[in-house]
Amino acid sequence: MEIRKAAAGDIDAALAMYEDIIDSTDGRSESPRWTKGIYPDRSYLEGAAERGELFLAFIDGRAAGGVVFNHKQASGYENVGWSVDASPCEVCTIHTLGVHPDFQHRKIATLLSRRVIEEAEREGMKAVRLDVIEGNTPSVKLYESMGFTNHGDHILRYEGMDDIPFTMMELVL
Repeated sequence: MEIRKAAAGDIDAALAMYEDIIDSTDGRSESPRWTKGIYPDRSYLEGAAERGELFLAFIDGRAAGGVVFNHKQASGYENVGWSVDASPCEVCTIHTLGVHPDFQHRKIATLLSRRVIEEAEREGMKAVRLDVIEGNTPSVKLYESMGFTNHGDHILRYEGMDDIPFTMMELVL
């Protein structure tokens, strides 16, 4: 397996992977509740790749998983009682972590998350944070097993979504 920053030529493979994830999780409780053509869409992935924020895992030339990380936080992050006081520019935030259905149960999500943690440490960040949509218990368990603190459920405001609870997770670096 190869994990690397996405290049412009990887966008088609990344988009197809995310759309396959959407198809395979639609209607399931652990669904990330992403929507084809809305999130994650081509422009989101292109922008993340251009900014160096998109990492992809490849197995035998196929996009097996992906993750976006940056300093952006949804409205509501400021209401969480985080373990470490830090401004958004001192925190790395994980977004859009997904693994293609053909490659699940191979620790790809763990390896992608570790790569983000390594990048955050190299950049001198104070913490890595993320939110997990309600009902996605496997993702919460993954992050807890990696040492993230569960800060409970909080309402976040994402464009185009109702105000729904997300489990807030943090790893202090």
